[in-house]
Amino acid sequence: MANITPRRNKDGDIISYQIRVFRGRNADGTRLKDYMMTWRPTPGMTKRQIAKELERQATLFEEACKQGQVSIEKPTFEKYAAYVVELKERNGLKVKTAVRYKDMLKRINAEIGPIKLQDLRPDHLNRLYAKLAEPGQNKKTGGGLSAKTIVEHHRVISTILAQAVKEQLIPFNTAERATPPKLQKHEMDAFEVEEVQAILKALETEPLKWQVCVQLLIATGARRGEIMGLRWENVDWTENKLYLCENRVYTPESGAISTTLKTGENRYVSVSPSVMALLKRWRAEQAATFLKLGITPSGYVLTAENGGPMHPDSPTDWLYKFSKRHGLPPIHPHKFRHTQASLLIAQGVDILTVSKRLGHAKVSTTLDIYSHVLAKSDEKASDTLDNLLYRKQA
Repeated sequence: MANITPRRNKDGDIISYQIRVFRGRNADGTRLKDYMMTWRPTPGMTKRQIAKELERQATLFEEACKQGQVSIEKPTFEKYAAYVVELKERNGLKVKTAVRYKDMLKRINAEIGPIKLQDLRPDHLNRLYAKLAEPGQNKKTGGGLSAKTIVEHHRVISTILAQAVKEQLIPFNTAERATPPKLQKHEMDAFEVEEVQAILKALETEPLKWQVCVQLLIATGARRGEIMGLRWENVDWTENKLYLCENRVYTPESGAISTTLKTGENRYVSVSPSVMALLKRWRAEQAATFLKLGITPSGYVLTAENGGPMHPDSPTDWLYKFSKRHGLPPIHPHKFRHTQASLLIAQGVDILTVSKRLGHAKVSTTLDIYSHVLAKSDEKASDTLDNLLYRKQA
């Protein structure tokens, strides 16, 4: 039978309950340390609700102890977080995601790392979020972290604690009871048609390799790493399609490497005959250059001077210089992705097709990101219906 002890604050108010379960005795008869857990009532619960839930928690905990599902160890957040990241890496966590997790955990562990998982409270997390917003947290700007970045830290913590709940180390996910900053919904930054046309015009004087790179970003809406991972063998010259199945990324720890696509699902993307013609010109020029220099082709469409795959960050660096050279606004590769989605939706292309081209795992992701464009399309649909049904009668 579980033993339950209320725990009080300095004012004498009960703030939590300690549930203990007898663990047994050593061979010499000395008592082993009991299994223990702490349960905290949700604010607003009545005495009757607390008593009922406390009994349920005690029963569940006692059963878990009998089944050998409860560890006597009480790991700190820092120690357990390292274990979870390692576990997820073994199960296919993306390299860049793992690096991002570890970077955020440096800030997180500085504040809550030494706290035992069972002792972690929502107010610990709320104080952490406030600290992250203070000046000096952003090493580049000297200011505080943005609400978006703080929410990313919150999600990492929630991921760690969700695993602890799954492994029955804690009864609930403390992050779900914390209060991270609210995010203001921003419209995705996309180019206007005239801006894309200006970029294409400026491209005409640039090396063919870079014309191909930018044209592919514009024509496919693919992620930068997906274009860097495109190989000639995955170009379908008959159907005018590209098979996207490799993602090139760079991290300081691993260097430039190939991974699977973000969602883990490969896809075909159709492109226009003009883009295919540009690819044919580039393939011939690339092959002639390699032959002249005695370079063994790596098979990638976009290559470095040594014939190997282009560095994943090269398009970003080149586009920055390109925009300055031609007096254009700053250009980031990902903006072409948002541009394609916005233009297609505005032209009435169904959201499922747009979602598939972008490689989103769920259509709901596309709907959420481009809701502002869909709102404008809804207005257009209303006007179209009005013209069709009513103005003809006038």
